[in-house]
Amino acid sequence: MKIRIIIPFLCLLFLYSSLIAAKVDKVFKNNHRYSHCLDNVEIEIKNDVLIFTCEYDHDLYVEITSDHELYISGKRIYLDRYQRRLVRDYYNHFMEIIERAKEIGFEGVKIGVEGAKIGLFAVKEAMKMLISDYDQDDFEKAIEERAEDLEGRSEELEELADDLEEIADEFEDLHQTMKGEISELNDLDWF
Repeated sequence: MKIRIIIPFLCLLFLYSSLIAAKVDKVFKNNHRYSHCLDNVEIEIKNDVLIFTCEYDHDLYVEITSDHELYISGKRIYLDRYQRRLVRDYYNHFMEIIERAKEIGFEGVKIGVEGAKIGLFAVKEAMKMLISDYDQDDFEKAIEERAEDLEGRSEELEELADDLEEIADEFEDLHQTMKGEISELNDLDWF
């Protein structure tokens, strides 16, 4: 009798953990909108310098320093105040996207580990049902308590991802504005 109850419940638990995984996967897949403005570009960060290199010609590259200076293929581009502010905002947005993406990734890993722990806990609790007076209600209550916390953390992760998406949208707008305002960047069809 208890086995017939345990198997469907474990299936439901598996379905629930799959939904959490899908939610986390959605968080990561929906937050790369900005990247299409840099499709033909390899991106590196070396010593706090952003380096955007043309994928099909490595002699073509754009560097933005932490001091918000702009170089194209090693040649310094002189900027007016407005252009310098655009370059500063672009640099800061890019670095913020990197930091927030790391934060989301780390939190996603923690949630995944907690989900796995709940799965192991469920197996242990199911075994208790087989050898004691522990019943289905006790089992469900124990699992639900642990799953509620995980669901709340997943929702917080989704909020972080929504914030990141807004920053990425601003970044894409900044990219287009910066290209339009700095003629040397506008001349680069790959950037």
